[in-house]
Amino acid sequence: MPCALTSDYSYVGCKGGAGGIRRVLITEYANVNKTTTVIASGVITTLGMVTTKEFKEYLLDKEMGMFTDNMAQTLANGTIVYTPVIDFTVKGLTTALIQELKLVSQNTLMMIVEDETGSYWMFGYGRGMDLLTASKESGTALGDFRGQKLHFEGKESEPIYGVSSGIIAALLSPAA
Repeated sequence: MPCALTSDYSYVGCKGGAGGIRRVLITEYANVNKTTTVIASGVITTLGMVTTKEFKEYLLDKEMGMFTDNMAQTLANGTIVYTPVIDFTVKGLTTALIQELKLVSQNTLMMIVEDETGSYWMFGYGRGMDLLTASKESGTALGDFRGQKLHFEGKESEPIYGVSSGIIAALLSPAA
């Protein structure tokens, strides 16, 4: 049996947990050194970075982001494809932020998301993520949203990986 199942699952009695994401870490796809990356049981425990490269951190306000990782199978071809998606909103409109997001849109990316439970997830490890749409909004009324709404997507042959929380701090500083 080549794909034997390995565990059971029950959500009975397991209430709690919150939706949403706290922050998004972004780097150019070429900044990650896959030859020194370690993935064990679906979790990245070591992520190699090219010298002087780092992830940039986008801290989000409450309920300003979400992700999905949709799987689709083509029975005729025997293939499975995952489509990771990250949507989040950045408050404020500044020239500097607009220019930074222009650079983000010009790159293929790897992204790490911290969800509201404190878990970390890697997006785009195999083939990268792309910023597909970004809308700048001024709002109409004084109390309206003013900022940018961002939509990232990828196409992968594997589902998203977990990321060990113990490596996050090092990824936010330039690699030696």
